[in-house]
Amino acid sequence: MFTLFVVTTLIAGLVATLSATAARVISEMQWHELEELCQQQQKPDLFSQIIDRRDQLDFGVGILKMVSFAVAACGAFAWLAGRQTIVDDPVRFVYIVSLIAFVSVVLGSWIPSAVAKIGSAHFLYYTWRWWWTVSLIAWPLLVGGNFVAAIFARASGVEEDENEEEAFEDEILSMISEAENEGVLEADRADMIEGVMDLDDAAVTKVMTPRSQVDVLDVETSWDEMLEFVVESGRTRIPVFGEKIDNVVGVLFAKDLIRESMRSESKRRPLRKLVRKPLFAADSQKLDEMLSRFLEGRMHMAIVQDEYGGFAGVVTIEDVLEEIVGEIEDETDESQPKQIEIVNAQEAIVEGSTPIDMINEQMGLTLSDEDEFGTVGGLIMSHLKDIPRPGHEFTIDHVHFEIVEANRRSIRQVKVSIVDDAS
Repeated sequence: MFTLFVVTTLIAGLVATLSATAARVISEMQWHELEELCQQQQKPDLFSQIIDRRDQLDFGVGILKMVSFAVAACGAFAWLAGRQTIVDDPVRFVYIVSLIAFVSVVLGSWIPSAVAKIGSAHFLYYTWRWWWTVSLIAWPLLVGGNFVAAIFARASGVEEDENEEEAFEDEILSMISEAENEGVLEADRADMIEGVMDLDDAAVTKVMTPRSQVDVLDVETSWDEMLEFVVESGRTRIPVFGEKIDNVVGVLFAKDLIRESMRSESKRRPLRKLVRKPLFAADSQKLDEMLSRFLEGRMHMAIVQDEYGGFAGVVTIEDVLEEIVGEIEDETDESQPKQIEIVNAQEAIVEGSTPIDMINEQMGLTLSDEDEFGTVGGLIMSHLKDIPRPGHEFTIDHVHFEIVEANRRSIRQVKVSIVDDAS
């Protein structure tokens, strides 16, 4: 019986270690490395096979890991229960239990973590036949798990398609982040891809110009007043309302006004005849839908209406595109805020893209400006080896930094304070 318990524990422990390693490898796998390895071994179809069975494999490995660890633990404690001398001695009992726990940590965490870091692609490639069998066995269990998940999702009012779409988007974003970190994808291109994916999550209210900031014209405006208004506003398209501002009757194009002004005064048409039919959009409309409407209708501006049909603001195709490619500036845009906003002699609010030598000059500092990080954001990321979250604080060479605004790829704004040596 003793031999049976020992053999069972050893076999279960080995299987548990392999399955824990596989689970760690799947979660941390650099999939492009596995694809390259399969191509080098002239087995490109194997990569496709692994990708297709990834969900089954992940599910099956998780179950195998739990079962094998449970069997190993039961075998170890069954052996322990049969050793009366150990059970009767509290010190030896605690020692043996601690040893079992330590071995479990080594087998279930340390070894899998090490393998995942140094050879995840090779591990999965050379052990795939075994995991292919596991994925086949796990298929009925996966079907059952999906069925139960669907029941819970329906009961909670969450659509399964939404969950799958979110999971798919998260996977793509993870791949983008991985490619960017490894230098395969440039940061600006990664931002563009992420911007495209986020279009279906944001409504036009996020990017529109609110009605309080929109230049509008009364449809009864005289020709001279209209001409003066258009010149002063500098707009190429101006909403025109009748009776009240919520009643937008059209959009005046500056080029139509210029063309009309070339005619004799007696033949000039009034504003009511110059306006074009407006494109209306609900304030809840998503940006991807808005972009499609712009492209299909060959329109550049839409009138945004609130839930009551009132005038909420305007949105342009440029507003939507800026969510993808970033700020688009032209000669009519106001200048950007200063990179350094001095609060007092000891403190300033600094943009992450601000050159270090500029801060040194304006604040009298001596921060390092090595070639590898010429900006404040680069200095911080080089010091922390990571992109910190907003609110994170730290000190470098008697200079205190507090992250004001940052995303997962860049540091946008930082509060820089000079630390008094006496403090």
